[in-house]
Amino acid sequence: MGLPVPELDDKTFDELVNEARALIARYAPEWTDHNVHDPGITFIELFAWLAELQIYQLNQVTDENYRKFLKLVGLYPFDAQPARVDITFENVTAEKTIEAGRQVITEVGGERIVFETEEGFTLNPVSLKSVITSYDSQTIDNTEANEEDDIYFYAFGEKALVGAKLLLGFDKPLPEKEIHITFDLFEEDFSSPGSHDDDREREQVSPSAHVVWEYLSGEKWEELTLKKDTTLALTRSGRIVFTGPSGLDKKDDRYWIRCRLKEGRYEIVPQINKILLNTISAVQVETINEDLVRELGIPEQKVLLNKVPVISGITVGFSMFSVSDVLDWPGLLQQLKNQAGSGKPSPGKRIWCMFDQETQNLINQWKGDQEPGDALKYETINALNNVLESRDLYEINAFKDIKFIDDEAQKLLSKGVDFISDTEVKALNRFLIEEAYPDKIAKNRMSIQIQRENGDWENWHEVYDFESSGPDDPHYMFDPEKGEVTFGNGLNGRIPLESQTIRASYKTTLGAKGNTPEDQKWWINKEGFEGIKGKNQKAATGGKDAEPLENAKARAKKDFRERYRAITSEDYERLALSTPGLRVARAKAIPNYNPDYPCIAIPGSVTVVVVPYTREGTVTPVPGKGFILTILNHLEKHRLVTTDVHVIGPEYVKVSVKCRVQVKKKSSPTEVKKRVKDALKCFLDPLKGGPDENGWPFGRSVFPSEIYRTIDKVEGVDYATGISITAGGYQKEGGDAIKIPPIALVYSGDHEVEIIGEKEEKNDCTRIQDPDF
Repeated sequence: MGLPVPELDDKTFDELVNEARALIARYAPEWTDHNVHDPGITFIELFAWLAELQIYQLNQVTDENYRKFLKLVGLYPFDAQPARVDITFENVTAEKTIEAGRQVITEVGGERIVFETEEGFTLNPVSLKSVITSYDSQTIDNTEANEEDDIYFYAFGEKALVGAKLLLGFDKPLPEKEIHITFDLFEEDFSSPGSHDDDREREQVSPSAHVVWEYLSGEKWEELTLKKDTTLALTRSGRIVFTGPSGLDKKDDRYWIRCRLKEGRYEIVPQINKILLNTISAVQVETINEDLVRELGIPEQKVLLNKVPVISGITVGFSMFSVSDVLDWPGLLQQLKNQAGSGKPSPGKRIWCMFDQETQNLINQWKGDQEPGDALKYETINALNNVLESRDLYEINAFKDIKFIDDEAQKLLSKGVDFISDTEVKALNRFLIEEAYPDKIAKNRMSIQIQRENGDWENWHEVYDFESSGPDDPHYMFDPEKGEVTFGNGLNGRIPLESQTIRASYKTTLGAKGNTPEDQKWWINKEGFEGIKGKNQKAATGGKDAEPLENAKARAKKDFRERYRAITSEDYERLALSTPGLRVARAKAIPNYNPDYPCIAIPGSVTVVVVPYTREGTVTPVPGKGFILTILNHLEKHRLVTTDVHVIGPEYVKVSVKCRVQVKKKSSPTEVKKRVKDALKCFLDPLKGGPDENGWPFGRSVFPSEIYRTIDKVEGVDYATGISITAGGYQKEGGDAIKIPPIALVYSGDHEVEIIGEKEEKNDCTRIQDPDF
């Protein structure tokens, strides 16, 4: 429940009148008649009544006020968000190209739901026929497991040792075009990776394992260069993208590529659910182009779009270019060529430098008096999409003529390209390219254009309000939920003329309704694709309706409590646990500790010890180099300038217990012995053990009294005696505690439990029932 809205002033009419009367003696001592018949008192009552009215209005905070307040702190209610889904196409008999933005359609409950592809893609008539795992002189055929649902297999074996390989065999040679292979990893036994509000979707994760992809050419394995690897070395679900190699040879009736674990280690050994071909990502949006009513030439006119809700911002997560986005192909290519050869910095020259040599050659070979062919168009679109992912596109001299009318674009640029998410980078780069070629590339965000008298179309810009708009500024405000466009009044924002025609281009989404279930049937809305059907292995996710204002207000209150700066040890621990993209099980911050000088207290130095999540069976979870680097980079952004931060993995101390146990009557000695060992193993578990069962506290000593208590709680145990503890190879008996370093945890070794006989019990005078006695 939210906090009650405070009253800014709660004085009543009577309180105001009495306060004014009390001040008469100070400011007008000659005024002695304070009765109600006095004209002066009448004026006081009049002004008190007016003041009370103002106080009442002061306490009335409207939704519009709240939106302004949220804007002041940099928070906005979220617009409707589109759902996303991966679709696998079947019955592919020939190569077919699907460009970005192509509609794919399904039906749910008789309703037609439209998605659009996120990127260009070529369907290939190739099938995956063999999936082999090879490690430590062992070979496991996982082909059937890959074809079945709900069967998971280890990509590199259960231990994922260096040198292990995952081999994929195809029935045909891979075409020398862009190949997409999708990996669906089994991650349902873990919680979601960490996230932090200050790093929305920002996952610069450095994997601890390093893999290389290779293809078989003759009898030799050659390295395969990847264009993209969203799996991060098979640490999460995603896809790899590469160009089909020309020298792929056949062996054992298959054409082989493989993934080899070259170095490093996995915190979570990858388990694969499915390896899929011909799988493409789609977003639940529909692009609408429509002509609106003619302007009436009146101030503050409102015009309604035909479909709502509308995705109006630039950070929609749907920034990839498609062939249809280019409005003037000859003009765009010619301008790129002209700017590339110019000696002055320009957007075209900056973009040209990021194109690969093959694309540059194709554009140079094109003759300006001809319409470019499909091959050149698709190659140029792929090159532009590669540029979208670059964090080096923006350069102030090259884009100095770009006007950042869009609030979102300005906000992203002010954050710094190195500190925004990958999705935001794509959206910002798309904005830069669109603004550099406004008449040649369609805008990805909502676009309002008004036709000039000469027939040209003028782009108008969306603003949050008209406060900074002048009489001649082509600005408008927009409500994405109502689909309402509002123009200016002639003083703040220009008024379109009565004769001018308005047209709009925008994307609409169904929000949460777009989260379609799994195993839906899909078809491509394009001639020539009639026989190709698709199916989604998993349900569409991510679709959300527009955020209510009340939720945005609650989010703002939560944001004020969010820790964005690390000052205390608890801050460092919390931030480490929430590192985006990682699953961190435990974290401990040790102030004034430097791992390079463990015996010296160094002020200003903080060491954070981290433990990763692992699958069941891993006794001593150890973070890899990439895991540690990712957390360090995250903490570096939030530390104080004067703090020296270190991130390390824990040391582990093996603890083994030897004891003698008296069993209660009617209890099985074998079962009791097993239960005692299990209890000790649980108590000494680094992740789930300890006195509070939340994991063994870092640096906490092991006390014999706690071992006695743990054994005494076991079902069937009467008492325990003769306990000795071995830690790190050193044995201690009696009441001495086992001390461990501050960065260390304990884990369970092998325990020896001896059952005391009845005869021995009569002569035993060392019975200990209460270890604290």
